[in-house]
Amino acid sequence: MDVGREIMWNVGHTGQYVSYAFLIITAIVLILGLKKRYAMWKIGKPANIEFKKRLGERIGYFIANGIFHKSILREAFPGWMHFFIFWGFLILSVGTALVAIQADFTDLLFKVKFLKGGFYLVFSFLLEVGGLAAIIGILMAIFRRYVQKPDRLDTKPDDGIVLAWILVVLVTGFLAEGARIAAFMNDPAYAYEKWSFLGWISGYLFVSMPAESIKATHMAMWYIHMVLSFGFLAYIVYSRMLHLITSSLNMMFRGVEDVPEGNRGALQPIEDFENAEEFGINQIDGFTWRQIFDLDACTRCGRCQDLCPAYATEKPLSPKKFIQDLKGEWERVAKGGAKNEDGMIDTVIEEQTLWSCTNCLACQVNCPVSIPTIDKNIEMRRYLTLTLSKTTSDTKLLFKNLMKNSNPYGMGKKERLGWTEGLDIRNAAEQEVDYLYWVGCVASLDDRNRKVARAFATALNQAGVNFGILGTDEMCCGDPSRRCGNEENYLGLAQGNVEMLNEIGIKKIITTCPHCYTTIKKEYAQLGGNFEVYHQGEFLAKLMREGKLKVNPAIEGKVTFHDPCYLGRANGIFEEPRSLVKKATKGSFEEMGRNHNRSFCCGGGGGGMWMEEHHKRINHARIDEAIAIQANTVVTACPYCLIMMEDAIKDKEKVETMKALDLSEVLVKGLE
Repeated sequence: MDVGREIMWNVGHTGQYVSYAFLIITAIVLILGLKKRYAMWKIGKPANIEFKKRLGERIGYFIANGIFHKSILREAFPGWMHFFIFWGFLILSVGTALVAIQADFTDLLFKVKFLKGGFYLVFSFLLEVGGLAAIIGILMAIFRRYVQKPDRLDTKPDDGIVLAWILVVLVTGFLAEGARIAAFMNDPAYAYEKWSFLGWISGYLFVSMPAESIKATHMAMWYIHMVLSFGFLAYIVYSRMLHLITSSLNMMFRGVEDVPEGNRGALQPIEDFENAEEFGINQIDGFTWRQIFDLDACTRCGRCQDLCPAYATEKPLSPKKFIQDLKGEWERVAKGGAKNEDGMIDTVIEEQTLWSCTNCLACQVNCPVSIPTIDKNIEMRRYLTLTLSKTTSDTKLLFKNLMKNSNPYGMGKKERLGWTEGLDIRNAAEQEVDYLYWVGCVASLDDRNRKVARAFATALNQAGVNFGILGTDEMCCGDPSRRCGNEENYLGLAQGNVEMLNEIGIKKIITTCPHCYTTIKKEYAQLGGNFEVYHQGEFLAKLMREGKLKVNPAIEGKVTFHDPCYLGRANGIFEEPRSLVKKATKGSFEEMGRNHNRSFCCGGGGGGMWMEEHHKRINHARIDEAIAIQANTVVTACPYCLIMMEDAIKDKEKVETMKALDLSEVLVKGLE
């Protein structure tokens, strides 16, 4: 006899026609649900979307992260849990489709059966593997949500309904298969059905029953399984399982906006700033439909919350809750609810929540479905700052200093040259140079960071680099004001800088500050400033490769490297600074517990450098990690981080055993 099986055994054409009816009903319910959801997304403003932009790259990203779960598998247990569920159902779905093709097309029209022989055996085995994987994944999910109960998960009734429903669908499927196999288990000719190993095992539950009872049980299980399966498909659009669609699309949308993934960390400008009557966003329909789609794609996994420095230090911010609160407001308004006259600030999102964000990008970079949070936070900060003229006392002083003296400290322009005493440094406005060293406000005006500027200039001079500075003509790049929501102040500074740099003819810029680096490299292009920009980590590594700098190991003890958020996560510069640190390290190098993309913020970004911090300090939490590995030297490559690390070392009374150094300082100590 042929190896195979009768597809509609025991249920016949009646079961086939009933399944057609349920398929049509399910399709109608799905289409209506998606149509309603689409209308809800469209309450947002239009978004500038070019879906074909970088399409190949985005498809590749989706395959790697959506299909093969690269981003989700960063965490083992929840990653494999999701992997088993996804791949289990994918295999079962493909198998079901093949069964339908044979039953409803090839066999019905052409009397051709392809589910037979060796192919049928492999097919049967793979379906069992897929079903087993899905069951294991569901059990892992139940254990995680109802036994482990991690802080980041907020369990809702829908979660339990979905897990129970899926489990029942899987179990009834195997019970129906077991009853079918039980009808033939005692016939040696059907021994090949052992390839359906779970079905075969399930068959022992029924094999002792009378033949008619086996058939009745099979028919009952078949219909229960069929109805529950189609019912679950219809339920997807109305449950948290909608993320199967929205999360996948969100990965595909990744990078189609004006600020693509390659410009991570850059902010969108306010459209038509000169004529706008209102700045920023305080109503949910002020966001673009694309930003609203972000909200709907959130799976509530909480990975963003686990990595948020504000949440970890007891600030009133959880990125997950922030997104979910906005999502709740969107669903309420999109379903016909009236918008709050006072807007969302202090009714949906507390003002202090907005100011707690350090813009560190940990939430966005580590989100498995690519949801940005900062863009929504900044829009609401803009509304506070520009529309309501309502900001903190700290940021008021910051804006005043920037407007009056073009730097956050409020110091006079001549003070910018204090660090250059005794050094041979050209003025780029007066002499032609190959590179402009953009010193930045902190390295120019903060006593501790002036040592960094001197060290970097010393390294450039030793390497024979033809560089210059702007001196008293340099102004703040605008990063602090823009990330505090003051786009007007930012534009005043940034436009002035771009005009000056273009007039001088500057093409290549180096900076020791990742915030200046990101702003000049990525955001000045929005204003007509297109420059080749290097961070010191990149440039010093380049000089080393070219043989223009040679470094001997000079740093004693255990050394670690703290990744600045706007160097690492925003720009992907991780290994070049580390290579320099390791070459200059005489002792040992060891990573802190959180590093690279999962590195912990110093607390200085997003205006945090200029605001008083309440509750537990973020820099204290970070230095605790360096203390835990008994590091003697914490190396960083950002002026904000350097100040924060030094302050934390002092506060923790570790100055006798630990110090903080900038990358340039480490390098200069070992220069030949």
